[in-house]
Amino acid sequence: MKKPVKRNKKYNPNKPLPNPVRKFQFAGEAIEENLQMDLWQLLNGRSEHEGPELEHMLTMVKGDLVIAFRKGLIDSEQSFHIAYKIYAEHPNGASIELDYEIAVPERMTYGQFLCGADRENGEEPIYIMEAGLKTEWKGANNLMNDYFHATAGPDFKIVKQPYVVTCFSAFRNLACAREFKAIQLINLGNGLGVAA
Repeated sequence: MKKPVKRNKKYNPNKPLPNPVRKFQFAGEAIEENLQMDLWQLLNGRSEHEGPELEHMLTMVKGDLVIAFRKGLIDSEQSFHIAYKIYAEHPNGASIELDYEIAVPERMTYGQFLCGADRENGEEPIYIMEAGLKTEWKGANNLMNDYFHATAGPDFKIVKQPYVVTCFSAFRNLACAREFKAIQLINLGNGLGVAA
């Protein structure tokens, strides 16, 4: 009987470590977040396209996706999914609660995902495949507003709108993964995922 051959595989320090795709999320409440952002821009003399530094941003939204984006640790173009919970009230006292979700397999920036292409600044329109047809992407916020007005009817006003944004991505490189872990430890409780 032959003896099994022992394999002598040595450690290679130059071999790249795996950089797996992982789930990134962040959650917030759109109405409150917009008010806080408007106030921050007004008090700091910033334009509507400028956002606060990471530490201030983490007081408005929770999750690890905001860390990865703000520090440029993952590609800016991703395939996103967003889930809204919409609470609305009517002046007569009636209230409704709606759910809305949308996912897009095409890769785009977060701004394009929310609002569509910025044609005023020369961006080309973005097209997606929808029910086998190529259609122009209007943006998740516009689609959610269309759904809300078609479902709720006239005179309903959104009073609360929590949401969760998700994407799956790998870090740009291992240095980005290490920086991400360090930032998570510094901001303990803000970037360690989203509570369900």
